[in-house]
Amino acid sequence: MRNEPIEELVIGNLLERRARSHRTDTFLQFREGELSYGEVDHLTNRVATGLAALGVRRGDHVAVMLPNCPELLYTVFALSKLGAVAVPLNTELCGNLLHRALADAHAAYLVIDAPLAEELSTLTPRLPRLGGLVVRTPDSSQVPLTLGKPAVSWDSLLSAGSEPPRADVAFCDLQAIMYTSGTTGPSKGVLVSHALALTCALDSLDYLDRWGKTAYCPLPLFHAAGLWDGVLSAMLSGATIAIADRFHVSRFWDDVRYFDAKVGLGVFSMIPMLLNQEPTEWDTLHPLEVFYMGKSALDARLHERFGVRSVECYTSTEVGIATGSPYPRWRHGSCGQANDERFQLDVVDELDRPVGPGEPGELVVRTRQPYVITGGYYNDPEATVHSFRNMWFHTGDRVWRDADGYFYFLDRMKDAIRRRGENISAFDLECEVNLHPAVLECAAYGVPSELEDEDVKLAVVPRKGASLDTAEVLDFCRKRLPRYMVPRYVEFLDELPRTATDKIAKHRLRAETPGPDGHPAGLHRVPTRGGHR
Repeated sequence: MRNEPIEELVIGNLLERRARSHRTDTFLQFREGELSYGEVDHLTNRVATGLAALGVRRGDHVAVMLPNCPELLYTVFALSKLGAVAVPLNTELCGNLLHRALADAHAAYLVIDAPLAEELSTLTPRLPRLGGLVVRTPDSSQVPLTLGKPAVSWDSLLSAGSEPPRADVAFCDLQAIMYTSGTTGPSKGVLVSHALALTCALDSLDYLDRWGKTAYCPLPLFHAAGLWDGVLSAMLSGATIAIADRFHVSRFWDDVRYFDAKVGLGVFSMIPMLLNQEPTEWDTLHPLEVFYMGKSALDARLHERFGVRSVECYTSTEVGIATGSPYPRWRHGSCGQANDERFQLDVVDELDRPVGPGEPGELVVRTRQPYVITGGYYNDPEATVHSFRNMWFHTGDRVWRDADGYFYFLDRMKDAIRRRGENISAFDLECEVNLHPAVLECAAYGVPSELEDEDVKLAVVPRKGASLDTAEVLDFCRKRLPRYMVPRYVEFLDELPRTATDKIAKHRLRAETPGPDGHPAGLHRVPTRGGHR
């Protein structure tokens, strides 16, 4: 793990240093072209100047809703230079979920891709704090006129000049609010300092430094994994990050060869997708050495077929990288040992009492360095206090630890679903489905997937006398929810099982659902589309 003085971990300052030391070196690669460190810094300054002219000030929250593109990174870097706060949002958010995120984050401005702006006219009247929008389209005439707020095009933003006002930004300042999955409530905004984002990036550098100077990232940049482990790690190292619009299983190896990438970033559900492709004579003819992701039960098959290793660590938006295994000291199934320089880790029971080696419990974390862990959840003091009870941050994940200090992930204790790299709030999904006039109540939960993560199952109790079928439920979901949240399985029940305190007993629902090869009577499997998420 590379050392770097905490006080120097400020994103805008780091970009300026790299622009001086690596001015003509390639920083960002896309299929459409590449950009040097000097070019990225120059364009970032133009965006910062334009945002300042628009009215963005230090401390303002600016939502960013863009696909994987250079403009997303210019915006995040520009906000860092201005001392403003980026709020990256999933590009599939829509309807009430999008409104909730913008309202909860107190977004003063929104930078959005033109195709995503179509439905904003129904949302902006309910967002009194939102002062204006920047629409990513080169032509001012293409900015929709029905957005309900002042809006400018991207080119108009760039016309303000290239000398942004200077802001004295420190490592402890808030850099972003990153929305992570809700568990027993709505999705929460994680408060991220410059130090948290960049220490996570620093702790990802071991494999990038070891295997070369180009990493390939097919992950969304509105997630911490793509932005921190990918882009910021490359910037810290002076390396190149090759960015795809998204993960395409059929194009993955062609991209790796095209970019000559030796390190790949991903999630473990990508491994079975790649292994399920027909073998070819090109399977080992590529430069990739390592996947930086959660290790998989299929790791041996991945290495046998493609000659690639996967590397696991325990990471979260709130903590960064809490555990890892320096090359080559990994153990099968383990997410590694504690990141002792930054954190103190323990495994505790339900009363926060430490448990011994081999005993399962909740992973809890304390910081050894200032500002390298979240300060809490924005606008949610109750969740913050609950997560930091007894002076430990409670991850909500069940693990066990062996006698040598290697940690092994077991499952999530909280009510979240992990699907194709996305964390899904069961609460958010249920709130939307419960708005259907024929639904009395419902429960969403994760069930085993053939891709080693989870699929979404929805148990629905129709209102008495109402007529409701699977197709209607799914059509309702597709109109109101991001694609990754739409259930794969739907089951209709007369009533939901309850605990003694009248909570829905999801553990009983999960226990009644076999693995992906067998499904109980009454369960309707919904064919998936695409296969890239």
